[in-house]
Amino acid sequence: MKYSMVMQMSCYEANFERLMWLIPGIQNMEGLALSEGRDLMDLQLEVVERCRYTLTIALTHYFRSDGVLVSDPYMKIRIYLDARVAEVLSYQNHRFQFLHPSPILNELNLCEKRQINKFLGEWLDYCISQGHGFLSEVRCTKA
Repeated sequence: MKYSMVMQMSCYEANFERLMWLIPGIQNMEGLALSEGRDLMDLQLEVVERCRYTLTIALTHYFRSDGVLVSDPYMKIRIYLDARVAEVLSYQNHRFQFLHPSPILNELNLCEKRQINKFLGEWLDYCISQGHGFLSEVRCTKA
């Protein structure tokens, strides 16, 4: 089944709504913020870039594995405040190319983008279900 642009935009809109639920005061946030949920893993939010109509954030879960702090997943997400949509820009530092000159590679790229944006929605649902959330008053700076 071909994935339509309408379905893609619906995913972006749903992710925007999830982010607004998780981070209701995002328009006022700066720097880093941490959330502790029932899953005992810190969820870290960083406002990476702020423009007139967009925000770019980095979102990651931190957990301990053999005494080492691991960030997984790690995503950079662009939030389009005026259009009320959000999309993944990179996952685990792998940046997605919007369009590729080769039709075959372009289709693979779009398929990968669809999958990772769907995963973002599932991850945000998990974070919300675990009681994660950020208040606009919570601000910290990088250490």
